[in-house]
Amino acid sequence: MGRDAISLDKDKIKEGVKSAVVLVTGAAGSIGSEIVRQLISFKAKQVILLDQAESPLYDLQNEIIAANNNPSFEVVIASVTNKKKIRRVFEKYHPNIVFNAAAYKHVPLMEAFPGEALRVNIGGTKILADLSVEFGVEKFVFISTDKAVNPSNVMGASKRLSEMYIQSLAQNNGISTKFITTRFGNVLGSNGSVVPLFKKQIEAGGPVTVTHKEIERFFMTIPEACQLVLEAGFMGKGGEIFIFDMGDPIKIINLAEKMISLSGLVPNKDIEIKVTGLRPGEKLYEELMNGKEELQPTYNDKIMIGKFEEHNYLKINWAIIKLLNLVDELEDSELVAQLKAIVPEFVSKNSAHAVLDEVKERKDINGSRLYNTRKAILAMNGKRKKIASFLTI
Repeated sequence: MGRDAISLDKDKIKEGVKSAVVLVTGAAGSIGSEIVRQLISFKAKQVILLDQAESPLYDLQNEIIAANNNPSFEVVIASVTNKKKIRRVFEKYHPNIVFNAAAYKHVPLMEAFPGEALRVNIGGTKILADLSVEFGVEKFVFISTDKAVNPSNVMGASKRLSEMYIQSLAQNNGISTKFITTRFGNVLGSNGSVVPLFKKQIEAGGPVTVTHKEIERFFMTIPEACQLVLEAGFMGKGGEIFIFDMGDPIKIINLAEKMISLSGLVPNKDIEIKVTGLRPGEKLYEELMNGKEELQPTYNDKIMIGKFEEHNYLKINWAIIKLLNLVDELEDSELVAQLKAIVPEFVSKNSAHAVLDEVKERKDINGSRLYNTRKAILAMNGKRKKIASFLTI
């Protein structure tokens, strides 16, 4: 990555978890599993590992038992979209802290299946956040992404709407739970990420595939990202979006060349680098903040706080409820149109959904924005039997 490793003062984290019951959702994933490992190493009172992925969760369970002396943890197989099951988890374990790492993350797949992005990324987050308020959870830490900034795809927009909901809860009077968002870019070696893909392609003799010569991303190692998530969680007072200093962005083609060279081979001689074209929803450059945000420093120079506009809880909550109620009723283009109504900065790139942006209409009434769904659907599909009612926030 061309920079020094990030080192943290771990005393604050240890102090924060030593008497806490901590629920980690998406616990079998790359980020969730590393958060679990670190919580176990910091001797948290109890860690609840929740995921719907049976085999990876089983593997993580065995790894923890083998690597630790009498670790205090429980495994729960459940989907964050199952509100009744998640409620029983809260009733049984009464977590003090929740780390929500459960999400669908693959951009092209979520372009193809937007309903699942809405159901899991937004709906699952809302269920967990609402139950955290109801059960008096002390801290709720939401794992977001740089793709939520000026989103160009459904996955990023779903995470942005989740950020908005989390912040609206934090700004809602009478709620004691401290809601905190952490936002960072790509993590090296995560499931389905570019590094394992390049490794497999090199081992197979190539070609190594890059979508564009100019595409670049921010990168961080999994342990670095998770330690920053933990530290930000315990420094947060509620309502913040913590943005991590990930150094300079790295060109993916340079990463490919470096990995080939580190394998003892010569790029474009021993192993071909093939440019395949941008995938649906993919940007050339990611951003960690938008133009409205002003960064404030913290005591850790690798963690900054973005100052954000206020969000009206009642409007966002109602819009999300309406959106989730439509997931099984509308076709993909209609769902994406509705999502654009709530997240007006969501402009699709290299995607079939881009036609929706050509008919966008905005209307400012007390900060509200209207999306003309009827025109969008007619533009894409011709006349429809059912046209979704407009969402206005």
